Amino acid sequence: MKVSIIGGGGLVGSCAAFALQCGGIVREIALLDVNAELAAGQALDLLHGGSSVADQVITSGGYEHIPSSDVICITAGLRRKPDESRLDLINRNTDLFTSILNDCISAGVRKDAIVMVVSNPVDILTYVAYDRLNLPASRVLGLGTQLYTIRLRS
Repeated sequence: MKVSIIGGGGLVGSCAAFALQCGGIVREIALLDVNAELAAGQALDLLHGGSSVADQVITSGGYEHIPSSDVICITAGLRRKPDESRLDLINRNTDLFTSILNDCISAGVRKDAIVMVVSNPVDILTYVAYDRLNLPASRVLGLGTQLYTIRLRS
């Protein structure tokens, strides 16, 4: 199984990659980020620690990874400004998110791929992904409920 993480150079994306690496359930992890050097550095760090965890292929790059991805995890997004609510992010993040989805569409998303949305506001962006990618609703998932459960439990 191959997982591509868009936003893989950032903290959330690189932590997701590390969790996948430690879980050992995926064969390949690709980190994509607007900051290609940061994504490459994160991939290299994971690769160096990988021999003690699992036999995996860990790479970085661009949207050329999308057509061969079983799972596309989107963690990219703009951060909230001080005193800005998640809902205030809608306009700023929707434009960025739509651009990411357009790049995915141009690259070619597999019809059996699963898309996991982590970017905020997660529920709205999950719907945008579902609407734009023409995948069945069961293949476009948002992390919102899981994240809120984790926060409540902590």
